[in-house]
Amino acid sequence: MVIGGIFLWSGIIFARLAQLQILRHDEFVQLALQRQQITRSVLAPRGAIYDCHMDELATSVGVSTVVAEPRRIKNVAAAAQALASILNMDFEELRTRMSDPARQTFMVVKRRIDPKDEGRIEALDIDGVYLVEESMRVYPNRQLACQTLGFVNMNGDGGAGIEMQYDQELKGTQGLISFNVDARRRSFRGKVEKPPSQGHCLILSLDRSIQYIAERELAAGVQNAGAADGMAIVMESDTGRILALAGYPDFNCNAYNDYSPDFWRNRAVSDLFEPGSTFKVVVATAALEAGLTRSDEQIDCQMGSITVAKHVFHDHKPYGILTFTEVLEYSSNIGAAKLGLRLGEHRLYEALRTFGFGSKTGIDLPGEIVGLVRDWRQWSSMSVAAISFGQGIGVTSMQILTAINAIANGGYRVRPSVVDRVIDENGDLVRSNAPERTRIMQPETAAAVTDAFEGVVLRGTGQQAALEGYRAAGKTGTAQEIVNGRYSNTDYVASFIGFAPVPRPRITVLVQINKPKGTIYGGDVAAPVFSRITQEALLQLHVPPDRTVLPRAQKIDATLASDSEDFLPDATPDLPLAAPAEKSDDLNRDGTITVRVAGAKITVPDFSGMSKRSVVERCQELGIKVQTSGAGNAVFQLPAAGTLIPAGDTCSVTFARSMPGRNHKPTAVPRRAAAPAGLRTSVGND
Repeated sequence: MVIGGIFLWSGIIFARLAQLQILRHDEFVQLALQRQQITRSVLAPRGAIYDCHMDELATSVGVSTVVAEPRRIKNVAAAAQALASILNMDFEELRTRMSDPARQTFMVVKRRIDPKDEGRIEALDIDGVYLVEESMRVYPNRQLACQTLGFVNMNGDGGAGIEMQYDQELKGTQGLISFNVDARRRSFRGKVEKPPSQGHCLILSLDRSIQYIAERELAAGVQNAGAADGMAIVMESDTGRILALAGYPDFNCNAYNDYSPDFWRNRAVSDLFEPGSTFKVVVATAALEAGLTRSDEQIDCQMGSITVAKHVFHDHKPYGILTFTEVLEYSSNIGAAKLGLRLGEHRLYEALRTFGFGSKTGIDLPGEIVGLVRDWRQWSSMSVAAISFGQGIGVTSMQILTAINAIANGGYRVRPSVVDRVIDENGDLVRSNAPERTRIMQPETAAAVTDAFEGVVLRGTGQQAALEGYRAAGKTGTAQEIVNGRYSNTDYVASFIGFAPVPRPRITVLVQINKPKGTIYGGDVAAPVFSRITQEALLQLHVPPDRTVLPRAQKIDATLASDSEDFLPDATPDLPLAAPAEKSDDLNRDGTITVRVAGAKITVPDFSGMSKRSVVERCQELGIKVQTSGAGNAVFQLPAAGTLIPAGDTCSVTFARSMPGRNHKPTAVPRRAAAPAGLRTSVGND
């Protein structure tokens, strides 16, 4: 019986051992690993973001985070006191957190500390306090392209802009590393379970120099107009690539938490507005494409008044007979309404959809809305007339820019894009974004509207959009904002959309300024900003000046620029610059004006403060070639004044406009950032 009992007892023991070591083997292995090993995730380096010239717009750097296991700390109060003094934290708040029973195994003391504090933390040698390496997103240019780039939050997730749209590709794949620990949870002998995989990098269509120019000029325009905010977009006409997308006020991507979320929003794709006079182009183009009018047709504008469905629409100035071109030049509401009425509800609605209104443009930015285009069956009796000059329809800035751009490129609606290419960590191409184009009008229609657009700049409401040395075309707009369901008599949206150089446009540019004070018209508020941005952008793109553009000697009659919405009082436009036609001097494609005058040695004069025309004329007199860049008055020259040079040598002169109020810090919006280091700009010291 004793022997049988021993065998029975032994059998039970062996059965129990078999159960534990064989049947439940995996369970106890995992339990052992939990007690003997700890696993930490290793963040993958986030991919960088570059502009089209491979200049860094966003990158990642390694930083340290202080973490603690309070249960291992012998004197919590002393440790909290030491950490708080180094990290500039509140001692009582930190001690309370470290004494919390729920945080005894792990807690974050402070994330992303200053690198100079790392050595001081390590020197404390507190058991249970250690540093963990993390990655922090850095934007070297601070505010530059902030609404487009967005930011990365404390958890490493994209919070806005491109960082959000391409978050998964930029993030990469996290790695895992395991450590053996002893009974006191002290780690030793690490093992990489899974190496991290770096995220892909993005190459944007943005040009950092053009982006800076657009932001600088937009900021000056908003401040000079006393406006609430504004935006500017520069698009490559043929492809739809966005070269610059500026919003003002802006924010510092490195300190996004210091700003209201309203600053983060990209208004170009997320805000709705009634386009006003710029929309007349869509109606006029649709009527021309449908064969309902001709570019030389004379339209009776009925001395500035028309009644539609018992509602009277007016022009500011009573126009009689205007040609199709003059309807756009003088921005006649009556002329546009008559063209819209010819189209009728259904055809007008189809034209709106063809131009892309009521649907997303497809740009690779988050938060884009479709706009507001009601079905034509829901229109009221006066909707056709109202829509014809930009009321009763809601569009985004990107939509209206894309529509006008179809005229610039000869009739193609293109999909706007911000990201050109995606590359891996080795620089190999992952994929590229090919341009998408859809023909929506015949080239002859686009050419006819372009002629009318150029008339807007030469003789109509957009005279202050004129460029120096280039032909430009465009359309002004001044729309009332809707406040509490009614049109405001005080809040307006002033805009100008145009393209240059004509007849082969390279870029299409939109400038929109909201709630200007004093002068409210697009031709007076937005057109000059368009001129400055476009002038500098063409220089950055190395587009040679047009030798056929001649200066206008006479002052433009401001009364010709008046209309129902874009009245331009006392217009003083920037006149185009070119070599006189009667001279035999050469205007080279690179912009150098060659003057054939013999001579021995010539003393270079001081050009400071002189206009471009005066500098060119002076150089012609002396027999010096001149290379010009920028617009405004001379601010820099090479060789310096007083230098002796042989006749026929070249003098390079940089021009810039002084900005009113540039030395005054705005009170309603953050201060502008300085120009990025290494910026390729032709604005000299400005």
